[in-house]
Amino acid sequence: MKKIKIKISPHGRSSVRRKNESGIAVILSILILSVIITIALSTSTAILKELEFGKDAGFYAIAFFAADSGIEKILTVRDAPIIACTTPATACILSNFSKYWVVVTPSGGVKPDGSTCASSNFCVESTGEFELTRRAIEVDY
Repeated sequence: MKKIKIKISPHGRSSVRRKNESGIAVILSILILSVIITIALSTSTAILKELEFGKDAGFYAIAFFAADSGIEKILTVRDAPIIACTTPATACILSNFSKYWVVVTPSGGVKPDGSTCASSNFCVESTGEFELTRRAIEVDY
């Protein structure tokens, strides 16, 4: 006769598993890994969106300073503000490949938005653009 050894755990259960319990560890492992992967993917998506926003914020700043360059250009010739860069097609291109265009409206004239220039001399609207990002500045003097 053969002897069969069965180990009894301290809780009184044998170490022999039943057939219907053999796959539960695999199922739990897959479930836990799925949760971990879902958390990792959602975190990486949020980080990528923040990085893209940071890049766009840099574009906003460059476009703003391009618009500011247009205002500064007009203010250097304050008495007769004539400039060639008046439309996006004829925009002045800066060294960082941003560009600006300026619209000057005399006092009492009609601005591009349809309102009347109420300043004492001129209304100046400068628009800067960089990588399809636009920022505008309006100055009355």
